[in-house]
Amino acid sequence: MKKLSFLIAGITFLVTMEACKKWGDHIALPEQQLSETLMEHIKKDPQLSSFANYVQQTGLDSLLNASKNITVFAPGNDALATLPGSVTSNPAQLKAFLQNHISTNAYFTRDAVDSLRVPMANGKRIFFIARKFDEANITEGDIYVSNGVLHKIDKAIVPLQSIWEYILDSKSSFLQNNYISSLNYLGQDPNLAELDSINPATGEPVYKPGTGIVNINTFKTKVMDVANEDSLFTYILLTNDAFNAEKTRLRPYFNGANADTANSNTSWAAVKDFAVRGLYTEANLPAVLESKFGVKIAMNRASIVSVKKLSNGIAYVMNASGIALQEKIPVVYLEGENPYAFSVPNSATIFYRDRMNPLTGTNFKDIYLNMGSSGANRYVSYYTNQLYTTKYKVYLMSLNDKVVSPQADGTYGTDSTLSHTVRVFNRQADTLALRFESSVNVTTNTYTEFYLGEFTNDEYNWLLSYPVSSPSGVAYTLNPATRYIRVVAPATATGRPFNLTVNYLRFEPVF
Repeated sequence: MKKLSFLIAGITFLVTMEACKKWGDHIALPEQQLSETLMEHIKKDPQLSSFANYVQQTGLDSLLNASKNITVFAPGNDALATLPGSVTSNPAQLKAFLQNHISTNAYFTRDAVDSLRVPMANGKRIFFIARKFDEANITEGDIYVSNGVLHKIDKAIVPLQSIWEYILDSKSSFLQNNYISSLNYLGQDPNLAELDSINPATGEPVYKPGTGIVNINTFKTKVMDVANEDSLFTYILLTNDAFNAEKTRLRPYFNGANADTANSNTSWAAVKDFAVRGLYTEANLPAVLESKFGVKIAMNRASIVSVKKLSNGIAYVMNASGIALQEKIPVVYLEGENPYAFSVPNSATIFYRDRMNPLTGTNFKDIYLNMGSSGANRYVSYYTNQLYTTKYKVYLMSLNDKVVSPQADGTYGTDSTLSHTVRVFNRQADTLALRFESSVNVTTNTYTEFYLGEFTNDEYNWLLSYPVSSPSGVAYTLNPATRYIRVVAPATATGRPFNLTVNYLRFEPVF
């Protein structure tokens, strides 16, 4: 109890000291300063006369006189002397520049830690670390007045473009940015659309058709929203020669009935991995970055042509992609426990099993369809949209054994060899067209893959840059590029059951 009393007393002491510290910030200041607004105090400071004049010129003086907690990082006259005429003579640019030094929250130097990015009045965020505001030094800080705090700085901080603004601004110079900026479609923005009703089944809002329709860019929705100022990104931009070389390298893997679709898919495959979450400066640049899609990007410093600092990250202009072909055209796995559909008799029992491979010691999940003697020609079905136009080696991992049920209701499995046929289809009109077929005897207690043969996918007839769903909400999950894969029981099986078991199917590209 004595220890607890001392602990409570210690916490109370610390809280009291912090409160006293904050109160001391007030009482240590002259009474006149506490009665001044930021604007009034700045106007009285001869070192900030240029800043005060610009603030009044743009009408921002009303903000600095407002009853709010505001922080101003004010550059001195010397820092503003070199401000270009293109800024000072342009009211919109001048206002945006000044807003880049004003935050509508109060920030003291004691708040400045490595992770602090201060939200500015122009929508940007700027690092405030120790006694530095971006690249400017704080020459005099924590000047507390009635409606906020003032920090004097020795350098003017010009607003930077976001990565998205940079992409749009340089689209005439870079083929990659020109392609990305063209990926627009019309969609409904819930923030702008008119509410029609609430879906009684789901509780989701239903918006009036045709309202809130805006241009949406699929790079921002399917890759990363590099316009977001609240996050940090690293963007990789290929030179035009490198971008064309990358498209030439990838073009054979996206053949289709329509040349424009094939060319667009090649461009999409080239750019989709070039936005990475997080800020990786030259000082902390790792040898390999990883994209949202798990693709590894080798950041060879010898390939870096230039580096551009941006408001929400950094851009590296590079003369080579740094991505291996095996990363762009990956091995495709279809996990057995994630089927798309079944064709099974009513008497069938479907087990989702937690297993362990005794050869590797790794745990895995699979599916087991116990159909006994009534499962002739029945199947379990999967699908994928990730088979591009190349040759694939096809493997089946199928564990056929007998185990005790975890529900303690007996055993499931069989001691018999099972027959599985794997078929690959694509959809033509309303029918499925067979593109590959191979059968295998799944012997008991075999813990290695069964090789089924080679499958060549000859067309990819879907635009990869399409949104996930149409403006009306129809999902594009299944499309003309979809390949349907079935694991099928035999038509006849003498002395053995029609059971099926699937751990995974693997499609390995042949380069």
